[in-house]
Amino acid sequence: MGIDTNYQGEQGAMGHAKKAVEEARAAKEAFASHATNFSQSIDLRGRVQSNPIAMVLAAAGLGYVLGGGLFSPMTGRLVRYGIRLAIIPLVKSQLAGIVGSAVEPGEGSSGSTF
Repeated sequence: MGIDTNYQGEQGAMGHAKKAVEEARAAKEAFASHATNFSQSIDLRGRVQSNPIAMVLAAAGLGYVLGGGLFSPMTGRLVRYGIRLAIIPLVKSQLAGIVGSAVEPGEGSSGSTF
């Protein structure tokens, strides 16, 4: 009794290889078209020409993050200083609002009637 292994010989192997090459070419073309569409949508060349300094700063920031600088001690210090600088105007405006509501115009030490 023979076992059927569905072996197709050289013809089957060559057909499989040709199909793999065709699929690889199709994937390459699809990737190239997606890359072209992506580059056209972000218009990197136009952005660099219109605002080169901002693009250099964005590239430096991206390099800093990708280089592992996000979790460095310097970044922690910068974030703490940034938070402090952002909170100061908020606290100042809140205190001004509290003081302003406590002392309304027309009230004060003069003109009190007891």
